[in-house]
Amino acid sequence: MKKVYLAVLLAVCSAACLTPLPAITTLPDVQLPVATQKDATWKSADYDQKPILMVFMGSWCPYCKMTIPAVNVIAEEYGDRVEVISVFMDQDAEAVQKAIKEHDLKVTALYNGGELAETMEVQGLPHSVLFDKKHQAIKHWEGFDPNRVTHFREALDKVVK
Repeated sequence: MKKVYLAVLLAVCSAACLTPLPAITTLPDVQLPVATQKDATWKSADYDQKPILMVFMGSWCPYCKMTIPAVNVIAEEYGDRVEVISVFMDQDAEAVQKAIKEHDLKVTALYNGGELAETMEVQGLPHSVLFDKKHQAIKHWEGFDPNRVTHFREALDKVVK
């Protein structure tokens, strides 16, 4: 019985590891509204030559909410060298504002990110993408991981040397 359980577990883990990464390798020109500032727009072009860590979320997503502390830690540690942003799928700024307040999100929160997520081939939430200084995607993380801070640090240390 233990062998069957182990075989099933290995098969599931292997399938998860073999999930192809999105084909998008370059950050498209992004212009999205900022949830906390009326009529403000965040533009990727404003961060030329600066790495960007983009975390796709939904205000309704429990695993996204569990990822917020990791995002805050990384923003505090790397925020002067990396643009850390959250991109919410929500079309309603108020829902995002409520999530920001409830979970103390400390990074710029954008909303109406569904089209960008589709373009970037995001399959699930949370989904994080690290772009280098030339805005080439160098790392993707899909889903919640309690060790996400460590994974973010490992990748960011290579980018911001």
